[in-house]
Parts: sequence; structure tokens; C-alpha cells
Amino acid sequence: MLNFLKRNWQQQKVSTRKQQVLSQCIVGESFLESPMYKGKAPWLQIKIQNKTGDKNKIRIGAHCNMALSIFLNKKGSIEIGNYVYASSVSMRIDYNLRIGSHVMFGPNVKLWDTKNHPLDKNLRHAQCEYIAYQGMIDSYEAGGGDIKIGNDVWIGMDVTILGGVEIGDGSVIAAGSIVTKSIPSNVLAGGIPAKIIKNINL
Repeated sequence: MLNFLKRNWQQQKVSTRKQQVLSQCIVGESFLESPMYKGKAPWLQIKIQNKTGDKNKIRIGAHCNMALSIFLNKKGSIEIGNYVYASSVSMRIDYNLRIGSHVMFGPNVKLWDTKNHPLDKNLRHAQCEYIAYQGMIDSYEAGGGDIKIGNDVWIGMDVTILGGVEIGDGSVIAAGSIVTKSIPSNVLAGGIPAKIIKNINL
């Protein structure tokens, strides 16, 4: 009896989360349907806050399997291609994020396209007081930029990708890197900040 109640409770959680996710975004066919999820509840690994109010602003392609957390601000958009695999990825997007097809993300990758706070200490001083009395600031005031990731890219674990960055087709970003500038196609890049290590011969 106890096992039945636990299964029923889990099924209700999954159903509720699935409805929440699908109210916030558009997904392609066979989303979260990999055999690796047999006996698991992958919908519980998806969390989405879509501040645009338009679920078409987040579009995820076909045959994608992922665990991710998305915060999309009111002026942004996210478009993800087909056959993308993501393991515990966090997306904090104010602008436009484009991810190609056949892209792999290792665990704990962060895509963060807004600067959030200015370099000027006086402005940050004012922000701290604003937060204390008024609530969160408008992150658009600090600036940022789009992120574009090409096809067949591999992003290693614990990588952070910042706004204004483009990563070309076929490239690999080494684990633990922070990508602050664009990376061309078919290279291995890594480090803090990420730099080209070598070309990948096809």
C-alpha cells in the first residue's frame, strides 16, 4: 500500500511539472524519451521561468534529453536545435540564446548573458541600497549580449559561457573554462579566460 501511494504521489509530481514546463516553452518530438530515463522522472529535472509571457520564446528541438534550469528575462529568447544533450545546465538569459543541433553539455554548465552589475563602485553602492529598499534591480541596465553555440559542439563540465560569445561548429570547450570571447569552429579551447589550445583535425 505504501509503495502504491509513493508511486501515485511521484506520478502526480511528474504530471504537474510536465504541465508547468509545457506552459512555458515549446518542445519537439521525443523530448526526454531516451531509454536512459527508464524508471526515472526526467521532467522533474526541468525548471523554467519564462518572464516574456510567451512560450514561443523558448523553443527546444526534437530528440533532446536534458536536465536544466532556465530563467528567461522579459526581452529574451532561447532556441535549441535537435539532438541536444544537457546534464544539469543553468541558463540565465536576458538577450538571445541560440544553440545548434547535436550539442553536448557536461554537468554544471552555466550560460549567463547579462553583466548584472556595473564596474563603477558608486553604481554598485546604489544598487545595494536599491535592493534593500525596492527589490531586485533591472539587469538590463548593466548590459550584456547574445550567446550563439554552433552545431556539433561539446561543452565540458563546469564551463561558464558569458554574453556576447559565439562558439563555432565542431568546437570543444575544456572542463572548468570561462568563455568570455568568441571561439571559432573546430578548435579545442580552454582556460580562464578560454583560449584556443589547438585545432581539431577532421
